[in-house]
Amino acid sequence: MEELPTLNPNADFAGPIPGASLTTEVGNRPWENPPKETDLDAVIVNYLSRLQNPNIVFPILDAIKYGTSITTLVESVIETAVMEGEHTIDVGILASPIIVEYLKQASEVADIDYKLSAQDIRESKETKKIDSRLLEEVLEERKKQKDSPMSEELEASAQEIKTSSKKGLMAKRENVGDIIDG
Repeated sequence: MEELPTLNPNADFAGPIPGASLTTEVGNRPWENPPKETDLDAVIVNYLSRLQNPNIVFPILDAIKYGTSITTLVESVIETAVMEGEHTIDVGILASPIIVEYLKQASEVADIDYKLSAQDIRESKETKKIDSRLLEEVLEERKKQKDSPMSEELEASAQEIKTSSKKGLMAKRENVGDIIDG
């Protein structure tokens, strides 16, 4: 009896599709060009100046407050900057401890209990909670939508869609002029 061929355990099928790099002009992708900044000090100053902007740091502190680890946030920011061609990955890795330290200090100043790594989050086993501020905003927005005259029209059109969907997606609608004039 003939043996069946076995799969090569060393074969890596997670790589790029052959020829994928030929689908655009050379140099159109940020990673195909030289990075915008190569100096480590300039990259660190750039990150720290961005983190002093309240529109940037407050959402990051909220994420830390509600359970995201500091290292996870920093890794995400650095990977995004590398993909956008701001700097190379090695410069980002060298800058990350300073950014982590800055966010630790900002968390302490804001009196936020932080987790440094994902391992710390797994070990803490705290129950996750919903931000009451966000919940109140959603409920208030929903209440405003119910009070507006537009919500009645939306509910009526939703009801019409529900009843007309029994006919089929591409079925001809009756009284199309009434809907447009209405």
